[in-house]
Amino acid sequence: MRKRRNTRKKIIITAIILILLWILGFYLYTTYTKIEIKTSDYETQKTLSTENEQTVEEVQEKSTKIADIIEKTTQSVVGISKLKNVGSSIFGTSSEEELGLGTGVIVSEDGYILSNEHVTGGKYSKCYITLENGNTYDGTVMWSDSDIDLSITKINAKNLQTITLGEPENTRVGETVYAIGNPIGFEFRRTVTSGIISAKNRTIKIQEIDQVSYMTDLIQTDATINPGNSGGPLITANGEMIGINTVKISSAEGIGFAIPIDIVKPIIESFKNTGTFEETRNRNIRI
Repeated sequence: MRKRRNTRKKIIITAIILILLWILGFYLYTTYTKIEIKTSDYETQKTLSTENEQTVEEVQEKSTKIADIIEKTTQSVVGISKLKNVGSSIFGTSSEEELGLGTGVIVSEDGYILSNEHVTGGKYSKCYITLENGNTYDGTVMWSDSDIDLSITKINAKNLQTITLGEPENTRVGETVYAIGNPIGFEFRRTVTSGIISAKNRTIKIQEIDQVSYMTDLIQTDATINPGNSGGPLITANGEMIGINTVKISSAEGIGFAIPIDIVKPIIESFKNTGTFEETRNRNIRI
């Protein structure tokens, strides 16, 4: 008798649960079938990877543009030696110490070369200039200034590829720059290194035998500058020369310096226009 009651009780409970589930299902059905989706409220679009593809293309295009600029700029970079090599070019197998190898840059189509004085020697000194095509010319230093360690040398050549002069004052710390030069001799001529402008208006101490001096207003960069790079250009990503590489701190990594070219622009223009320059002493790169 008790067993029948339990069975009946289970049947009633099951029936009640089924009825409740049916009521809940009916409520949900009648509620959500009344919701209308208006297709005019939104637009659908397939997701593609075009944005990433465009970014890659832009990066590749920028890289190619920079490579083209540097390739053109290196045509204006020359090798400078105080000794004449036996071969047709100073870019031979001799070491930098044997040749006194350094770097310069063409600033006029008719053969004016800008470099460091410690590379070319003082005014009226003789040196040998090797162009990108391998031709070597006798050079005569037409102007030099030991205070700012810059010189201008003249060679008898025409229609040369010149470098574009920039505005150092318009550059910013953190901007990408490239140093071009001839470190260590033939094997590494026209080496290009990259870095950033680490600081501007730097002052460094120069100790030379019995004399101590200071170079001021320098551009500091972490682009690698090695022996033989002296006199080479420091250029922006647009290919504009903003400085002449001159010295690095040997006791630290990634600390090199370039002389801003704005101080020598009037001198370059004077030589280009008149072939001469009247000496002045109103610059204060060294004190």
